[in-house]
Amino acid sequence: MFMFFNAHSFDLEEEPRVIRRRLRDNTNVLDLPNKEFVNQFRVSKEVFKNILLEVAPKMEKRFRSTSIPEMTKLACFFRALAGKYQMNVGTNSYTCVSQGTTSKIVGECLEIFEDSFCGKWICLEMNAKEESETKQAFYRSTKVPNVIGCVDCTHIPIKRPTVEVRHLYQNKIGSFSINTLMICDAKLVVRYVDARTPGEKADEYVWRLSGANAYLKSLYDAGKRNFWIIGDSNLPLQPYLMTPYHNPTETYETIYNEKLLKAQKFVGKCSNTIKNRFRCIADGKAIYYLPEKATKIINVCCAIHNACIFYKDNLEFGETVDMNLNNDNWHSSTEFDSDINATEEALKIRKKLAKSLKHSKD
Repeated sequence: MFMFFNAHSFDLEEEPRVIRRRLRDNTNVLDLPNKEFVNQFRVSKEVFKNILLEVAPKMEKRFRSTSIPEMTKLACFFRALAGKYQMNVGTNSYTCVSQGTTSKIVGECLEIFEDSFCGKWICLEMNAKEESETKQAFYRSTKVPNVIGCVDCTHIPIKRPTVEVRHLYQNKIGSFSINTLMICDAKLVVRYVDARTPGEKADEYVWRLSGANAYLKSLYDAGKRNFWIIGDSNLPLQPYLMTPYHNPTETYETIYNEKLLKAQKFVGKCSNTIKNRFRCIADGKAIYYLPEKATKIINVCCAIHNACIFYKDNLEFGETVDMNLNNDNWHSSTEFDSDINATEEALKIRKKLAKSLKHSKD
């Protein structure tokens, strides 16, 4: 068998690569006007530069003349997080890389961020100063004492999984998702995220198997008191997890529920902010990857969100997403009673807290 390569067709295939390489060599994304830079990459230049300094040393080094600069790789990765599909990134004039190369860059960056970035920027453990400041901040806004965080679950739509696991990720409305558990503090910093659980599973299931539940339980079992996370009625009442009364009958129970709802808005706003910044995980869109990679993308989006808060990148974006974290299509608060299986100790702690809020001023 003879293999014949037509010289003209070879030139036609090579020409786009050469053009992209020349454009990359003469393009510096930091030269973009600030507004356009934010529109393209969803972070400020300061955040971009600081993250680049952090991750560039870990990027694969190639010494060929065709190698892609670390800045271009990071810009390409941020564009992937900002949009829905890689096709959009591969045709973007600011990054000048092909769709195939974009896929490789996204994979490389996800591994780097997952291995060395997320652990630095997402941490549930607080020192004494952080815990005190967090409790004070929540109290100023809600008049609920000793709150160290708010927890909720949100479904992140994903690409249709393979046949073998498809049924696990199909949620109640028939689409495919990851039921993601998130804890934030009063500054909207993500303190914990668990994006591993298939959309078929209920919030209560996600919480009970989470590392956050195990960690907080260990603190409580070791004798720590007067701290709690605020959750909704889809989560189980525990000594360190305060949830609403399922059917409030007393005035103090109603007041307690109202104040918990006010606290719960923090995690809703946190989720909304992340989805506004990184449109790849926004409601109504599906991450164009299978579950394992989608999990990493969610983790990375939360970590970058925290970095943005640290560097005071409080940018506003024109588009918005649904503020209702637990959309009625996804969840039904009537199907799970958080008091069921609650210990007597947890019930007493909630009752004492609820009665203490009866006369507090908003």
